[in-house]
Amino acid sequence: MNAAKETIFGYWTRWAPNFDAAASHVRYRTAWQEVLAAAVPCPPRRACLDLGTGTGACALTLAAIGHDVTGLDGAPGMLAEARRAAGEQGLDIAFREGDVDATPFADASFDVISARNLFWTLPDPDRTMREITRLLRPGGVFLFSDGLWRTDTVAPEASSHDMTDYVQVSDELPYYRGLLGEQADALLDFHGFTGRTHWEQRFTTHLYAHQAVGACPFFVVTARRPLA
Repeated sequence: MNAAKETIFGYWTRWAPNFDAAASHVRYRTAWQEVLAAAVPCPPRRACLDLGTGTGACALTLAAIGHDVTGLDGAPGMLAEARRAAGEQGLDIAFREGDVDATPFADASFDVISARNLFWTLPDPDRTMREITRLLRPGGVFLFSDGLWRTDTVAPEASSHDMTDYVQVSDELPYYRGLLGEQADALLDFHGFTGRTHWEQRFTTHLYAHQAVGACPFFVVTARRPLA
């Protein structure tokens, strides 16, 4: 594991006990469930993997809808919070510790892979996309959500998180400031995903209007791995 990832995993483990106080998937749980139920309906019941699951993010919602869900994260502290939340909600989710770039799963193991607010933390987003492609069954769905969290006019200390550790590794993170929907579309196109659908307009309330930096633009998009 490289030093940047060690810093990132350590940061999220320390932040974990306080994370859900500002987490969108907790604050707007019903809204997320409605949108994800439209984007990844059940039935059919599908095998889902939530990459960079954090304190549950998409994993809790997809399981509540009725899917079979596995959550993967490199920060043990975040996984502890995710397991606690799943227990409180009576959800059976397999949470595992691991690196999103080198997962322990076989090729074509999942029908759906979700990644919410993960890509801004990645040292090598293209490598992660290749791993997602490997793990998805042909025709499988990638649910991709992120946002533009920082700009030139917003200092790291204005974030709702203490970003001190991240500043140390920011030069190693291509999307450290976050990314826009158009950038996500380009990344999906480059890696051969098709049939993009954007879902962010279905939210009637801005999910991140409470952020210290203001209402950050965000996206929720699904796309499919080609059948061949």
